Amino acid sequence: MDVYIARQPIFDRNMDVYGYELLYRKNSTNMYTGIDDDQATAELICNSFLVFGINNLTDGTKAFINFSKGLINSSVPLLLPQNNVVVEILEHEDTTQEIIDACKRMRSMGYMLALDDFILEDKFMSLMETIDIVKVEFPSVNYNIQRNLIQKYKSKVKFLAEKIETREEYQKAFDLGYDLFQGYFFSKPFVMKTREIASLNSNLFCIIEELNKPEPSYKKIAEIIQSDLGLTYKILKLANSAYFGSKNKITSIHQALSYLGMNKIYQWVSLMMLKDFQSIENSELIKLSLIRGKLMDSLAMELGMDTSNSEYFFVGMFSFIDILLNKNMEEIIKWLPFTDNVKMALLGVENDQRKLLNCIINYESAALDTNQSSLLYKISSKRYMELYLDALKWASSLNY
Repeated sequence: MDVYIARQPIFDRNMDVYGYELLYRKNSTNMYTGIDDDQATAELICNSFLVFGINNLTDGTKAFINFSKGLINSSVPLLLPQNNVVVEILEHEDTTQEIIDACKRMRSMGYMLALDDFILEDKFMSLMETIDIVKVEFPSVNYNIQRNLIQKYKSKVKFLAEKIETREEYQKAFDLGYDLFQGYFFSKPFVMKTREIASLNSNLFCIIEELNKPEPSYKKIAEIIQSDLGLTYKILKLANSAYFGSKNKITSIHQALSYLGMNKIYQWVSLMMLKDFQSIENSELIKLSLIRGKLMDSLAMELGMDTSNSEYFFVGMFSFIDILLNKNMEEIIKWLPFTDNVKMALLGVENDQRKLLNCIINYESAALDTNQSSLLYKISSKRYMELYLDALKWASSLNY
């Protein structure tokens, strides 16, 4: 499945990039298409953190993300790292005391807040004490009003001039005292594209159901996640993200769950459900990935190999990741949070994991002599086929 995000740079007075506004896009058409604000925000956050990787989108600067006032008063903003995200409040709803309280709470926790498309009205002035950045649609507001506003509040907030389209507008905004600048004069939003491995909604529901139990089981949740290639990929990527402070490499779902905690998992899974995955592309390839993963794990156990760290399972399961993401394995492997053994095996280096994967690949193409196989791996062809059929049944039971 192709996933799209647009980003537009925001510059400071020295013309250095201060951050990027991240914008929801449904396709390669560089414009916002009608969708519920809450859903658009949910998709944008999931795609930014779980698919693209937020640092790839912002180059280490700040990410400006739009939130409807409905989501401002939820726990969703609190999922994001305080130091690297600016929470933008959309302007087209009335400001209530509930919204003001939510903004105060987020700011007290270290979040930066921006008020988008500011207009000089009483309903917006009530937020001025809780905002860090005020975005003004520069061509639409009288210059004298802008000058007076900046002079009055410059010591308390930063002012961002948006929709700057000419050099003259940029110079005028600079002279008025704006701190930050954004608009077509500098750059139009640039649409970025990557591929996502879709997750099964049924698995998300199962995880939520387990989390809602009085004593949820990490083991059960781990089993559900490991049965879903997309979820496994995202949860491991999330747990190893520098933005969540992981100091040690997390190489298994059990480690990821322990590190993130039930509450974070609940929130992220809930957010993924908002994305409402409806279709799964490359279903046969994903099914084959699952078969390989299960078969690798079963063969390793049968042969008495060390399977405590799931290395064999992940080598099989991610052996098609380059095709699914339409990227070179060398590029993907740079940020995959796996052990060196797994990475080397995926790159084709002949270690124990790769030898076992090659055995499976050769069996799939009927290129391996069965006697040689039995001698090399100390397992009969009959037993191999039994384990293969078990893996096939397991993958088929997942409804791919």
